[in-house]
Amino acid sequence: MQRRFARACRGLKLPLEGATLLVACSGGVDSAAALALLRRAAPQSRLIACYIDHGLRPALAIRRDIAAVRDQARAANAEVCVRRVTAPLGRGSLEEQARLVRYALLADVAQEKDARFVIAGQHSDDVAESLLLALIRGSGLDGVAAMPAKRALSASVMLVRPLLWADRSALQAFVETLGVRVSEDETNVDVRLRRNAVRALLAAVERVMPGTRGNIARAARLLRGDKALLAVYTARAWRRCKSEKHAGLETRLLRTLPLPLLRRVIRYAIVAGCGSARNFSFQHCNAIARAIHAGRGGSYHAGPARVLLSAGKLSIEAPNRPARHPLPEEPSPEMTLRGRKPASLATPLGTLRMQVVSDVRPKNGRARPHEVLWLDYSQLRGSRIRVRLPQPGDKCTPSGRRSPISLARFLAKAGVPRAVRHAVPLLCAENRIVAALPLRVMEPYTARAGAPILELRWQPIAAADNKSNGPQATEGLDESFYR
Repeated sequence: MQRRFARACRGLKLPLEGATLLVACSGGVDSAAALALLRRAAPQSRLIACYIDHGLRPALAIRRDIAAVRDQARAANAEVCVRRVTAPLGRGSLEEQARLVRYALLADVAQEKDARFVIAGQHSDDVAESLLLALIRGSGLDGVAAMPAKRALSASVMLVRPLLWADRSALQAFVETLGVRVSEDETNVDVRLRRNAVRALLAAVERVMPGTRGNIARAARLLRGDKALLAVYTARAWRRCKSEKHAGLETRLLRTLPLPLLRRVIRYAIVAGCGSARNFSFQHCNAIARAIHAGRGGSYHAGPARVLLSAGKLSIEAPNRPARHPLPEEPSPEMTLRGRKPASLATPLGTLRMQVVSDVRPKNGRARPHEVLWLDYSQLRGSRIRVRLPQPGDKCTPSGRRSPISLARFLAKAGVPRAVRHAVPLLCAENRIVAALPLRVMEPYTARAGAPILELRWQPIAAADNKSNGPQATEGLDESFYR
């Protein structure tokens, strides 16, 4: 169990040496196993067991859960953090709303504790249940390819699920050897809740056809690969159909796409326009796609926005909401700066090219290209760097200043329009902003006389030629350690 867990963590690129890791703990078997196995795999790391109280269950049950979490944390030499949901849940499925609020709160706690990773204890039985629930809802591939091994909770926090290869019975057997207290949610047997009903159904099928859960979970893994491939083709098609002169997409180019791909491009455009495609149903999307194929115009409901088909363009109207880039399913790739050889970092937002140079003085009276920035390489050598979008509360120290200011204030003074400030790519080392690309370098990374100089050239995705290979796909996860 320990060997397979450690192999899964390595495959998911989870830092195991001296990192701060937040573990989502419920007091049950799944999270107890995740916490104990993580301590064995990362003996020198700081572990935080975080319990989220939704306020939906009796106080006695909550106290029992917290007592179990404290006992499990004590055995794993982990800190304990208890948070209660205070915001009212939204409309719709209670389970879905509670899940959304829980992950949002976990992301907030992780950022507060300076943890870049949240570890969850979901396993292969959970994957099988999620797939069946998606089928019952009539979901397409995106819904059926459920529960990825890792995904972004926010621009700086990633959710990791290193136990998707294990089933519930194996985790139960492992936790029994630990001798720690476990608290089971009494609502798990209430078949009026959809997931519990599906769990009971799977248990009945498993008795007749052993191995059913594992086979369904395997199907979900295969479908996730297909989903990732389709996402690349969707992004390429979206870029190919973008209007060169105006905001929006060219309907004459959209009309050439097959209907299934067109629907995906429309959904992608909604997310790019307002950050979410929530409540954008298949029926609404299909109506827009068929109007495009038929050459019709008009204004159409699109979940959080409206789609306007007019003058040969598809435009997204999101009142009082700034346009948003689609958040990648995985956070931007990272790299460690070592040596002096030229290097590049491909991200969902663009490509960063770097080289160490000795002389940055303009020659023949020519100024530097606007997309080039020069930094003090000695300040960055050995640092892990990545590119991300701005977050609320970001602060920076622009070159020439001594004290930090809010990033929003800097971008306003730099002349960046309010509507696109959220989309300025930021180069970060660890948790500090190194530069706003391609605007300005931040202190203490400004190039200085006598120090080795790192030259940066930033090419955003939007600047790439339409005939290019499209956005770089993040490195695919080796699924072999699930088997």
